[in-house]
Amino acid sequence: MPAAAAQIVSWNLTQVCNLACGHCYLDAVARRREAPGELSTSAALEVLRQVSEVAPGAMLVLTGGEPLLRRDLTQLVERAAALGLMPVIGTNGVALDARHASALKAAGAAGVGISVDSASAAFHDRLRGVAGAWERALAGARAARAVGLAVQLQATLFAENRGELEALSDLAQDVGAMALNFFFLVCTGRGVTQTDLPPAAYEEALLAIVRLQAARPGMMVRARCAPYLRRLLGLHAGEGAGGYAGWSSACLAGRSYFRITPQGRVTPCPYIPEPAGDLLSTPLREIWETGRSFARLRGELPGGKCGGCDYRVSCGGCRARALAQHGDLLAEDSKCRYQAAPGVRPEVWQAQIPAQAVSWEPEAEALLARIPAFVRARVRERLEQAAGREAVTSITVEFMRAHRPPMPFAASRGIPRG
Repeated sequence: MPAAAAQIVSWNLTQVCNLACGHCYLDAVARRREAPGELSTSAALEVLRQVSEVAPGAMLVLTGGEPLLRRDLTQLVERAAALGLMPVIGTNGVALDARHASALKAAGAAGVGISVDSASAAFHDRLRGVAGAWERALAGARAARAVGLAVQLQATLFAENRGELEALSDLAQDVGAMALNFFFLVCTGRGVTQTDLPPAAYEEALLAIVRLQAARPGMMVRARCAPYLRRLLGLHAGEGAGGYAGWSSACLAGRSYFRITPQGRVTPCPYIPEPAGDLLSTPLREIWETGRSFARLRGELPGGKCGGCDYRVSCGGCRARALAQHGDLLAEDSKCRYQAAPGVRPEVWQAQIPAQAVSWEPEAEALLARIPAFVRARVRERLEQAAGREAVTSITVEFMRAHRPPMPFAASRGIPRG
């Protein structure tokens, strides 16, 4: 499958951190200065140029380690914004005060994603390895909101906090967050030492997230790294219901999303550690278009029970979890307990279905152009799929408005955890 432009890019700017989180996929370290081998400011500015060409208008998540410990962060944010990217900051929030928040807003940052793993301090501080981290993270969220930055809270789910979904949602609303993302642990980096949820608990947590979203329509409540949510909602490729758009849960790794490491290596997502290429020796466009892992994720179907599933395209399983469990990107995701009913055929891969020609009226094209670039291609895809299902041959402004997703989804996309 040919490489379309990426819509989301996650960049671990540094491995330096001010916390010692037990589940860190990057295995970040406590230092006051940049770790050896990290890209210099001049090299990072060149990477930004390449990102803007491969992923024009994309959401660019600048994270770490702790990105606020990188002294050129505001310079990189300013350059990213000038190149037409949408920079957001993935942070633990501990160092995010009014001064930092104001500087990021002035530089062109659109928002922050702040990690808060409990509705009270004890578990969060123990997991993060520093007393007071919870209080300071919430203070950081409030400082960001005060200067007009959009805020998302991120929580990684464990057995210890699985019962706190509603309380965390209350907390997110209290600090003015526009979204709350629940991350399902992928055991990489220091995360291999953590206890992941068993499959039955995954299903229970996902159903609770669906109920939370229904009860709180003014805030996005989303599951991350758990694409089986689409199967629980009964949604196949291109379908949407209740605020869940056609692409909201399926794995984006290597298809519309990639990650850059502090040293300039490129992987399909933060939880897939094997590089597809190195920016110090290979242009980003070449890596994105020809890297082996990217080609496999775009052009091959998953194996095992995922390959025979009637949601193999809509869901397809978490590819990073399959790699961690079985050593193969295209293996089955064993965390999913679903088994297709006997006689049910595997879902048809969209690449096998001839595309139906759909035209756009000029007024509709103009309205589409006003949508943020990082999500525009997905909106076009969703509308053309809806037109195909409804035998509509020309998309109008009225058709667009009739198929507009609810505001919480339309306003934002997920920001990976910090």
